[in-house]
Amino acid sequence: MRLNAILLLVVLLTASILMIDCGYQLAGRGNQIPDHIKNIYIPDFENKTTLAQAEQFVTFAIRDEFIKRSRLELIEDISDADSSLEGEISHFEVKPISSNRSAQSNLYNLQIRLKVKFIDLKNNQIIYENKSMSFSQQYEIDTGDFFSQESEAMTKISSEFSGSIVSIILENF
Repeated sequence: MRLNAILLLVVLLTASILMIDCGYQLAGRGNQIPDHIKNIYIPDFENKTTLAQAEQFVTFAIRDEFIKRSRLELIEDISDADSSLEGEISHFEVKPISSNRSAQSNLYNLQIRLKVKFIDLKNNQIIYENKSMSFSQQYEIDTGDFFSQESEAMTKISSEFSGSIVSIILENF
């Protein structure tokens, strides 16, 4: 019971810090993006971690979020792009934080740190840059395959933080 209260406190503090850091607002449709930017090119994020395919989880989630929430058209050729979102995954870590009665870890904290840069290619100007965005997510492992569940957690956390990244860029705060 006490561990649950501590975990809840950690989650609430993390959420509070993230909201303070980005000036939390309801997500919009990119009203702060200059009018001349009509499309965006998002290359695969660079993976500087030991987690194979981390760039695929992250890049896919961010592209998907831009398609769902912005007025910008996602394009595949940078030579036709008005803007670009470049990124690097600089840190990925999974730590056990709890164990079951058999002394097997069953609760883990997954943390990822990114660098992102949104560039106005028409004016050759950086619109937004953050060299240390950090996100974390806890997930529980039952008696199944650790690696498949880690992939599920990576998919979930990628989806969650991509929403934060896109909101920051679209609303420019």
